[in-house]
Amino acid sequence: MAKISLIKRIDATKLHARTLAPIAGPEVNIPFGALVESIGGDHDRAKFLFLGEPYSVRREVFLDAIGPEESAKHGAPAADAPPDPLPRLDAVAAAAVNGVRLKFERLDAGAYSLARAKVPGGWLIVSSGGAAFYPDPAHEWDGSSLD
Repeated sequence: MAKISLIKRIDATKLHARTLAPIAGPEVNIPFGALVESIGGDHDRAKFLFLGEPYSVRREVFLDAIGPEESAKHGAPAADAPPDPLPRLDAVAAAAVNGVRLKFERLDAGAYSLARAKVPGGWLIVSSGGAAFYPDPAHEWDGSSLD
């Protein structure tokens, strides 16, 4: 993997070397100019190696700290395009997977990006981090919370 030089200082969470689970304790300061290696990420976190040890930080922070050229190599949206955790799900867009079409509608969930599709027996709820099934055979849920 290529080494990337940070253009900004970041505070990152140290990860367990084998499981990559977060280790309790204060965040570690990774200095400006440090060489890091991206090792992927999950959900909204980027994982990287610094001095051979694994760390994680919010993806936006990592992309900002490696600069626009490196960010483009790591899948960051263009500077003029707003980041969208669910880029293929417009207000009412269709997605095709193996010939099956799902019609999604966005849910107003504040800072969270959620969408739902009507499926037999309930709703398929998707976010940038995964999917869940909400049983609602009559499809009575209007997408809002109770309070």
